[in-house]
Parts: sequence; structure tokens; C-alpha cells
Amino acid sequence: MKICKIILIFLFFILNVNASEIDLKNKFLPLRDFIVLKYDLFLQKNLKSVYRGGGVTGVAYQSLNYGINMNSNDSILISLNATMDKKRYKSKKYYPKLKDCNQIRNKLFTNKYGYTLFSQKLNNLVTDELLYNTIEEKILNISSVSNDLKKKIIENTNININISHPDKSKNLSCSGKLIDTELKKAK
Repeated sequence: MKICKIILIFLFFILNVNASEIDLKNKFLPLRDFIVLKYDLFLQKNLKSVYRGGGVTGVAYQSLNYGINMNSNDSILISLNATMDKKRYKSKKYYPKLKDCNQIRNKLFTNKYGYTLFSQKLNNLVTDELLYNTIEEKILNISSVSNDLKKKIIENTNININISHPDKSKNLSCSGKLIDTELKKAK
């Protein structure tokens, strides 16, 4: 038993010495990967603002997950899958609407709904300019990226939101440019 411990300690020191020889000084993360990482960190941080929904005017979600991909044309696609609370919406006669997609996106990126409290009509609190400025300031705040490149990145960022209802026939999918004031139903 003592011999096994001595061998394990010896192996640990050998592996530890080899790990310290790794040189990361001249290794750089590609800008594409860094931008995807920044989007990922931003969404991870702000997911809780959507879960706080529910109540009188907001939809309660039991889960929300996302994926971020950048294709070879440098277009970014953010995919969000939101599952409505099964207990609440199995008995309650509420089905997802286009405004729910917009509200998910708006809460994630601006922490505002963009709709009036009781009538649930689109208001001017969340505009394409506000979405653009939020992304530019909170995600693309990279000093080595020019304003023109930031503009191209933001304009080439799309979002696809899928809302799952307990009744599968009532599921909703919408998509569009991330900075569009209103998304469109996907067909």
C-alpha cells in the first residue's frame, strides 16, 4: 500500500512538472471565438431576468436554454428554447404569442419588456437603437474592434426563439435580426 502511495505521489509530481512547461504566452484566441464567448457570458448572466417573469402580465418559464453559433460567413445565430411552466399553463388558457418572443429577447438584452403593463401593446421603451447600443456596450466592448466591424457584427446577428407550450400544437417559433424591434413568426 505504501509503495502505491509513493508511486502516485511520484507520478503527480512528474505530471505537475510537465503541465507547468506549457507556454501560453504566444497563444491568442481568435476574435470569432472571443465574440461567441462574450455573447455566451452575457446570456448566461442575464437568463435570470427571464425566469423572474410570470405574475400578472409575464409568462412563467420552467426552463430556458440557448446556443450560439457563428457560421463561415461570420453571421451569428442565437437559438433560445423556452419551456412554459407546465403546471401553470396546462390549466390556464394562455397560448404563446409573438409578443412573448419579443419579451424574452427584450428582457435578456435590455431588462425591459417593451410592452405596456396591462394592454400589452408595443411601446417605445425597447427600440432597435437601444438593442444596438446594448450589444455594442455590453458585448462588443472590445477595444481592438472598429466601429464599422461592430456594426457589421450586430447587423449579422440573428435570433431564433422557440417557445414550448404543454400542448405541443400551441408551440411558437419566431426569428429575425437581433436588433429588429419586432421578430417575425417562423414558418
